[in-house]
Amino acid sequence: RGHASRPASMSDNPPLTPDRQPAPIHNEYFVLSRHGIYFSARSGSLKFEGKGQLYLSTLRVIFVSDGRGSMNAFDLPLATMRDEAFNQPIFGANNLTGTSAPLDGSSCHEDIKWKLAFNEGGVGTFLPLFFRLLTEMRAMLSQQQSGTIPTATAIPVATASEMLQAAYVDPNDPTKLYVTQPDMPVAVAVATPLKYD
Repeated sequence: RGHASRPASMSDNPPLTPDRQPAPIHNEYFVLSRHGIYFSARSGSLKFEGKGQLYLSTLRVIFVSDGRGSMNAFDLPLATMRDEAFNQPIFGANNLTGTSAPLDGSSCHEDIKWKLAFNEGGVGTFLPLFFRLLTEMRAMLSQQQSGTIPTATAIPVATASEMLQAAYVDPNDPTKLYVTQPDMPVAVAVATPLKYD
């Protein structure tokens, strides 16, 4: 069931379409999706976990649960990510970990330590696109005037399209690239100021 009445700035349980895809934010461009993901996050005493699908856009990583677990969906804005690392344990699935600041309106009030485990297939398509989008977001934020509160602005569609055209497609990686945008209703446009400590 959709949560269109919830603000788009929520970290936990962001708005979903009736078919359980993330409701896009104004000017957001979806780059890829990936099934077979195990997600876990902790913020203070709050814990979130589930199995489902990951979506990567020009603004955020969105995890959408398959219905089992402690939440429906979770937003990880590219603009708030730090300490991200790709891990290849001897036992267990390859995973991406990191920390994100909580968003206004979220039930999280402390930093969010998160993990995305890739339980099905490789990551040769996903990882380069993720790190390129993260680098682009950081470059955009650093170009903003100092002394102002940074505002999350989507990476330009032209930049995302160039990335997709040049993407290496790993046959062992089940990532689905979006050459055209999926048919999803747009969520309410919200420019969320990002506050850094």
